Amino acid sequence: VEHPAGGYKKLFETVEELATPMSVHITGRLPLWLSGSLLRCGPGLFEVGSEQYYHLFDGQALLHKFEFKEGHVTYHRRFVKTDAYVRAMTEKRIVITEFGTFAYPDPCKNIFSRFFSYFRGLEVTDNALVNIYPVGEDFYACTETNFITKVDPDTLETVKKVDLCKYVSINGVTAHPHIENDGTVYNIGNCFGKNFSLAYNVVVMPPLQADKEDPVTKAKVVVQFPSSERFKPSYVH
Repeated sequence: VEHPAGGYKKLFETVEELATPMSVHITGRLPLWLSGSLLRCGPGLFEVGSEQYYHLFDGQALLHKFEFKEGHVTYHRRFVKTDAYVRAMTEKRIVITEFGTFAYPDPCKNIFSRFFSYFRGLEVTDNALVNIYPVGEDFYACTETNFITKVDPDTLETVKKVDLCKYVSINGVTAHPHIENDGTVYNIGNCFGKNFSLAYNVVVMPPLQADKEDPVTKAKVVVQFPSSERFKPSYVH
């Protein structure tokens, strides 16, 4: 039977973490002066227990690192230990609803617990599989919700989860912020308010300053665009 993803099925394959960086075979030559690291993230896990994720944007976040030094390259990868990932691995099932995959109540709960779980609303995912970007001296993996995840660019260890709602009035922000030469980070997100009001907020995080305080904690809304289409929020990527 042909795979539903056709020629793109490689994108949906689950891979394992690497315990240590591995050397990469190079075709051609890299300039000796090329030195540094390239960080990327994307989906890397599409099955949990007997359940599977149904969309490319649902696979659990996998962080990739390519290290360039003296004409050689090493490659390393580790899963981002988000709540979505850790809880799925612990319970051996999909726990948090993703873009195209619905999470069902725990079958081990009694009938009343399962019933009431439908009325608590969907839990917002922190599956940071879309992008990684710098804020000050730190790096954050992200998706398009209000959660970003701080990671260690050297070891690829997950450091902590950050809820942007604690600092700015947004429900979600894009995964592709604009970064100025001085390190200032600009992003745009949606904001739902009273009486079904809807607005788009431009958020700024300043560059690292002399006090060395985390720029994320200094995030603020600099512009707000109210929307007349309260029931038709625009998608901004």
